[in-house]
Amino acid sequence: MSPAASFMPKFFAICSVILIATGVLQVFVRPRKERETLAERLVNRSTITAAVSVVVGVLGLLLGAGVIPMIHVQMGR
Repeated sequence: MSPAASFMPKFFAICSVILIATGVLQVFVRPRKERETLAERLVNRSTITAAVSVVVGVLGLLLGAGVIPMIHVQMGR
C-alpha cells in the first residue's frame, strides 16, 4: 500500500470531525430574527447547510473508521 493510500483514513477522520464541529457550531452562531417561529428556524439556509455539513461529516467519519468500505480504483488495466 502506498503512503498516500495509508493516510486517506486519517484524512477522512480529521476532515470529518472538522465538518461536524463547524456544522454544529453554525446552528448556534447564526443570526436570528426576533420572534422566529419553529418553521423559520428549521427551514433556513444556514440550518440546512449545517445539517448537510453534519451528514457529510458523519459519512466521512464512517468511511475513515472503516465502517463504510473505501473503493479502490486501479488505473491502467
